[in-house]
Amino acid sequence: MTSKAEKLKQKRGRRKVINVAREPNGRISRSGRAHAPADSVALKARASRMGVTMEEARDPRAATYIGTLNMLGKRDGLSDDQYEGAVRFLELRQSYMMAIKAPDGERDKSERSTPSQTISEDYEKWCKAVIARYDGCRKTIQTAQNELRQNLWAALDFCVIKGERQHHMLGDLRVVCNVLARFFGV
Repeated sequence: MTSKAEKLKQKRGRRKVINVAREPNGRISRSGRAHAPADSVALKARASRMGVTMEEARDPRAATYIGTLNMLGKRDGLSDDQYEGAVRFLELRQSYMMAIKAPDGERDKSERSTPSQTISEDYEKWCKAVIARYDGCRKTIQTAQNELRQNLWAALDFCVIKGERQHHMLGDLRVVCNVLARFFGV
């Protein structure tokens, strides 16, 4: 004799997959009409905001201004090394904000928990190392700013940190990304 649970498993195994209209979350639509995928609205907004096609909007780089410039290529936008330097600067800046316990940097964006209030020796060493690295990066940018007399800090702030589209700063952005790529050894 088979148990009730085994009969249920056999019955469930015999179900046919019906091709019906579904909601964006995957459930069968009660209205009977097919809905667009849930990410289509976000992709349309990204495509119109960044000025890319729907296919290009699926690329994760299309989420930021420097990413879209990298997608344009070296001739019209940013090279891979310049893009990598900017991304590494953003990672270093996020670590720096966490090290100084700034309000924006208190939590790692991947975690939903609050940071612990206990401070270990390893954490203090990490904080000192991150702060020293960030200060070294800032000094490198300031040296280039003094030598070239360009508006590197504005390009870094508006285009890289804030992600704003400032086409007139493209030359300054390329220079600051070159400085960052050299600093990070890309």
